[in-house]
Amino acid sequence: MKFKRLLIPLSLIVMAAVGAKADEPIKGNLYKGSLYKDSLLIRNVYIVTANAKVSKQPLNLLVEQGRIRAIGKQEFSAERVIEGKGQYLIPGLIDSHVHLRDVPGLMVPENERATSKLYQEAAAQIPKSYLYAGFTTVLDLINTKEFIDQWNSQPLAPHAYFCSPVFIPQGYPAALMPKEIQDAPEISRHYLHDKHSHTAATIVDADEHTPLKLVAAAKKEGARCIKAFYEKGFGAQRNLPVPSEAIVRELVTAAHKQDLPVFLHGNSQWSYEFALKTGVDMLVHGLWSGDAHTNKELPHIANRLAKAGIAIQPTVQVIYGEQELSNPNFFQQPYLKHVMPAALINWYKSDEGQWMKREIDGHFKDAATQTPEQQYKQVKGVYEPLLERAKLLTQLVNTHNKSLLVFGSDTPSGPIYTQFPGLNGRKEMDHWIAMGISLPDLFKAMTVGNAKRMGLDDELGSIAKNKVANLLLLSKNPLEDVTAYDSINWVILKGKPTAREELSAAKN
Repeated sequence: MKFKRLLIPLSLIVMAAVGAKADEPIKGNLYKGSLYKDSLLIRNVYIVTANAKVSKQPLNLLVEQGRIRAIGKQEFSAERVIEGKGQYLIPGLIDSHVHLRDVPGLMVPENERATSKLYQEAAAQIPKSYLYAGFTTVLDLINTKEFIDQWNSQPLAPHAYFCSPVFIPQGYPAALMPKEIQDAPEISRHYLHDKHSHTAATIVDADEHTPLKLVAAAKKEGARCIKAFYEKGFGAQRNLPVPSEAIVRELVTAAHKQDLPVFLHGNSQWSYEFALKTGVDMLVHGLWSGDAHTNKELPHIANRLAKAGIAIQPTVQVIYGEQELSNPNFFQQPYLKHVMPAALINWYKSDEGQWMKREIDGHFKDAATQTPEQQYKQVKGVYEPLLERAKLLTQLVNTHNKSLLVFGSDTPSGPIYTQFPGLNGRKEMDHWIAMGISLPDLFKAMTVGNAKRMGLDDELGSIAKNKVANLLLLSKNPLEDVTAYDSINWVILKGKPTAREELSAAKN
């Protein structure tokens, strides 16, 4: 599933015309006002390599036509020069679990979005917020070619790819949607006919909803993966239908023949067991739901995952994000002003904007009579066992096979403003470090690791000649301190540099 390029770089043609050899330094300003009017030179930088090593000496890097043309000690000529003395150049980060369709917590009907100034401002900032945090590539786990093409048409946004979902009728997540949306072609065309389940809802044109047909359609659209779901519900609603093991095994077989991985939504011990029985490629959530025996089973589950080669995305910020709705100091974080427009922050603080917090508070005893601090403490106490379970499983998998931990933030996991783009991914980084994941392993997971998972490592994920020039220039070494990801000075997207401050919501 890797891109194969047969194009000869135009720079080689130009050098041949002037009699230069490909390995000789470029002398003079060959490109100014010529073929390479958008060329960029980044000088005197320490380059962090794919295996998480820092170059022993400062190097120069030349970008032409959106790709890395050359790396070396020699001087290159370019239209634009960034002096990077003492700084660190790394690949743009990749978040392989996002949802791009909505503004978190701002439930504006589609037919009103064009006239909602608040929605328009927020939607315009979201792509910049991803870039502000360093994410130049994202993978949307439930989307369509039409939407992703529209997203990618924006002048300043991380490049997006998508997963094609398969739903069980009346199952998650379709069951949570209004009936008219469940029946809409955009959703119903993704329904999977589970011929092995007597509880499955009838699909009129069942022959068009087989694993083979759905996978073929996804491949034709350009999906990078297939997403299935094993979710019986939440709270009192835990009776949603789930796919049979047999149909998901058929789905995995069909997807693998098309060179597409299968990702499974699941966060419980039972969904993890389902993954092990069906041979999916990755679970896109940590294990936080279980019973009294689950914690004792975690070492055994981690060992089996490692043997089966099934990856996991911990996504622990999902749980932290929910509990942070009750944090009375949430909006005091300095980072927020850079990723959320001021008008949106004010709306989130309003009675109308606190709707989701009220829903969650309603599940807690005495919430109405407690101080905000007492409320927050109570909520954290309820979520702590879930977090401890998810952390332990993550640590165990990391001990077995570090490459099976995949970085994804699930931004946002629901209508929750505490999981805002940019902020959410940055928080997930902190959680990884707190769980004992090393800085080099975090770096690799967010760069070359995710590129490999998406079948894009020929194009992205590391700094190498001819790769796409998605780059970040940092003041600090990300292999020594996670706060280095707060020291981004320049975001280079397909060879075009943007000062990070220009991406801040406070600037726009």
